[in-house]
Order: sequence, then C-alpha cells, then structure tokens
Amino acid sequence: MKRPYLFAFTLLFCSWSCAQQSRCNRALRFNHLRSKLDSVICIPDGYQIMQINNDSDLTDDGRKDKAVRWQKIKLIDGDTIYYSIYVGKASGNWRLYKRLNNLKPLYFKNYDFESKTGNELYDSIKTNYSYPTMSDVEFVTNSINLTFYTSAVTIKRLFFTYSLKDRTWILTREIQWFAPTRYEDDRKQEYDRVPENSMRIDDFDILKYIGW
Repeated sequence: MKRPYLFAFTLLFCSWSCAQQSRCNRALRFNHLRSKLDSVICIPDGYQIMQINNDSDLTDDGRKDKAVRWQKIKLIDGDTIYYSIYVGKASGNWRLYKRLNNLKPLYFKNYDFESKTGNELYDSIKTNYSYPTMSDVEFVTNSINLTFYTSAVTIKRLFFTYSLKDRTWILTREIQWFAPTRYEDDRKQEYDRVPENSMRIDDFDILKYIGW
C-alpha cells in the first residue's frame, strides 16, 4: 500500500519551492532556539521549528552540522514530523543537504486504541503503534540513531552511519531489547548485530517494523 504521507510531502515542497524566493519562514516554537537559527534555514508557511541540533558532525568531515525538526503550527491527526539536515561548509555557513519525513511516527492527538480519527487508514496505522511518543531521534558524530517500540514489550534501536560513497546515512547496526516495563533496568538485550540488509535512512519506514 502506498504510504499516506509521501504524496502530501511531495506537494508540500513543490508548492513551497515556488514561493521560497520571495519569503522565508523561520517561525520558532521556543525563543531559546533563536541563537541556533541561521539565515539558510527556511520552512513552509504554517509550520514552526521545534528543535535545532547544531552540536554534531553528522557527515564526519570535521565541521558541525544542523538538524532542524519542524512541524505544522496546528497539528491534526495523521500529520508528519519533518527533519532538515544542513551541512557545514568550509566558509562557516551551511547548506540544505537533506529533508526527511520518516524519522518519527505520524502525529495523532490521541493514541488510545479506542479513539477513532474518522479515517480508516490512519486508524489502522495508529492501532499498531506502541508508545509512539517515546520514539527518539538522536544526532551524533557521523550517525543518526532511531529508537522506537516495535511492540508493547520490544524496543529497537537502529544506527545509520554516514557513507561518503552513498552521500547519505546507511543502516549499519541494530539493537533490540525485551522491555516488560518502561524502566531501563528491566530491559533484556535480545541482540546487537549488523543487519542482514543495508538500508538508506531515506528508505526507513517504521510501519515495516511494527507489523502494519
């Protein structure tokens, strides 16, 4: 089945790119982010920046990069959380390198199984999520790491390492824990391994890991 957010994502950036020359939206959800903001950062109208990470060298070239998380100002059921990666240049400036719309679960106001959105497709996705608000995206040197529940008692962490050859981040390691409670001390590691099949972070799809 075609993923519900891909078509909307394409339309969003087609319309945004046409208007970007005349305006640049840099709306911030939190004022403390202003010190991390740069003139190269632009997002579509109606969206706001939620987080800026500028402490990590994501491409391992010796220069700090920026990872910007952004989303609609007024989120509705089924909305997407976006990340834009800006890589540092030798001049000290940044340039947009990649936009990702697949690192976090879709937004829903209420994730309870009994709560319905009125959209059959969204409801089928929502009922397969386990603790979606606890999913995490970590930006560290040369790597983007994703942690999420694949079931009510299983946590997975995927490590995507930057590949200069592929010019993106490639899945190089995966860890899985049995997690009967939310306390880390209760976790039992099931495996820590090199994946059988490599995957670009661009192709990551959480739905494939949760049985949807």
